[in-house]
Amino acid sequence: MSDDYIRSLARKWLAGNATEEETAALMQWYGKEEEKHRIPVRWIGIAATLLLAAGIWWIMQKPEGRKMAVYVPREQQNRIVLPDSSIVWLNADSKLQYREDTLSREVTLTGEGFFDVSKRTKPFIVKAGKCITTVLGTSFNIKAYNNEAVAITVASGKIQVQDEKKHISILTANKQITLEKMTVERTVNATVAHAWIHGRFEIDNETFETVANNLSRKYGVTFYFENDALRTCTFIASFDEHATLERILGLLCKINNSTFRLSEDQQDVYISGQGCSL
Repeated sequence: MSDDYIRSLARKWLAGNATEEETAALMQWYGKEEEKHRIPVRWIGIAATLLLAAGIWWIMQKPEGRKMAVYVPREQQNRIVLPDSSIVWLNADSKLQYREDTLSREVTLTGEGFFDVSKRTKPFIVKAGKCITTVLGTSFNIKAYNNEAVAITVASGKIQVQDEKKHISILTANKQITLEKMTVERTVNATVAHAWIHGRFEIDNETFETVANNLSRKYGVTFYFENDALRTCTFIASFDEHATLERILGLLCKINNSTFRLSEDQQDVYISGQGCSL
């Protein structure tokens, strides 16, 4: 692929307008470049672009401060310190955009991130999916992958969430709001929602389809359900940071009357069976 084409894909990706095919092409190019050089490589951009082992940083010069973005590929995680000293942990296949300006307290998230926001008088704003989260100083987890429900869980302090209909909810510690067709608030154990930053894999009454999406990002595989009824099977389980994909799938399939098999290249997972155990 030519440099001009890569630059055009990067601009679309940064603006959030890239299709899944274009994003895949960009990530494939990045993977080949990283493998070729074994070190971060220089990428010709509008101002400068720096490829890091855990993602892609894109910098554009703006009067109000450089606009930056970091993308974390599947099977990886990254910790970022923002200009205002707030800390963000980004999960696999996630992108964060922000200004390199200590006065700026607004970011855009696609994917999943755990935020530990520094206390300031100016609110900290996170745009994710079709909702806006506003805080002053607290810690919370936002999960906002494309084509999945947005889930926001408060670990400490208090946050304000505004959905696409301008409805506002106030959440405190161990409260979670899920925004999809309906908005649902509930009490949860917040440590479960951000256990991923410590390498653990927690499942809290989630469907097999949701779990498969999470495992797909964590282990870099693609899932195929040979019986659609299995997608709605639900689980509660906990695995430590040493758990392998085979161990996790072995237990989940055992308790939900199903089996799994991996393709020869270990990239595809096929789930089959009659359905959930009663």
